[in-house]
Amino acid sequence: MPNLGTGTPPTPDATRAHKRVQWRKPDRNKKRPGVIDATRAELVRGLEQRHGSVWMRVRHAVSIAAYPIARALHRVRGLRSDGAESLLAMAVALLYLADVRTGFVGKPRPGGGPWLRYTLADLAQLAYGSQTEADQRRARRALDMMISLGWASPTKQVRRFTADESFQSEPGVRFLNWARICAMTGTSWLLKRDRQHADRTRGPGTASFEDARRRRQKPQDATGGLRPAVAGMARPRATGDPPGRTDGARHIAGILDLLAKG
Repeated sequence: MPNLGTGTPPTPDATRAHKRVQWRKPDRNKKRPGVIDATRAELVRGLEQRHGSVWMRVRHAVSIAAYPIARALHRVRGLRSDGAESLLAMAVALLYLADVRTGFVGKPRPGGGPWLRYTLADLAQLAYGSQTEADQRRARRALDMMISLGWASPTKQVRRFTADESFQSEPGVRFLNWARICAMTGTSWLLKRDRQHADRTRGPGTASFEDARRRRQKPQDATGGLRPAVAGMARPRATGDPPGRTDGARHIAGILDLLAKG
C-alpha cells in the first residue's frame, strides 16, 4: 500500500482495482438439454456458495496456478474465492458451448461440415466478458484447473500445412468431460436421459454417443477385430490335414522304403 503521508504517488498496480468475475448464462431464450441447467446449478452451489460435496472435493484437489512444485502435493492453502470465481465462470461457459453427447467444445458450421472451434480469446470473452491479455491468462489458468479436476481434456493444438508450404495454427480442440462433471454434481441420470433423447431426435449424420459406447463394449480378439461369435460368424471346423500334406507323407514313406531295401 502506498505511503500517503510522504506524498509518494501511487503506482498503477496499487490504483488498479482487482477485477471480480461473475458467471453468465448465454442465450436465455434458447432451449437446451436439462442436464446443462441442473449441472450449472450444482456448480454454482458448490463453487460460489461453497455448499455441498462439490466444494469439499474441489477446494483441495484442484491444481492451483503458480504453486511451488515442491509443495504441490502437500499444500495447505485451498482454492481462494477469486480462483473459484474464475473456475466457475469458465466451467459454466463450457457447459453451454459443449455438445452434450461428445463433449466437443464448438458450434455447428453454417452449411454443415466440421464444427467451428473457439480460440482462447473467444473463451475469455464468453466467460469473462473481455479479451484482454489478463483475461486470457485467467482463462488459461481456469482451463488448467478444469483439466486437473478431470472436467476437461488437455487441449490438442492443430497446425495445418497450407498451399504456400507453410504451417498455419488453428484453434485448439477441446473436449468437456460430461461424465466426470455429472458424476461429481449428481446429474449423471440427466446426462444419460438427454444423450438418449439426442440420439433419437437428431438422426443419422451425427456422432452417436450410444453407438460409440456399444462399439467399445464389444469383445475383441488379439488382433483387435471382432470375435467371429460376436460378428455372427463361426470358426471353420477342422477337416483334417491341410491340402498337400498327404502327398508329402507318401513321398517320404517311399524314400524310406528305398533306403530300407538298399
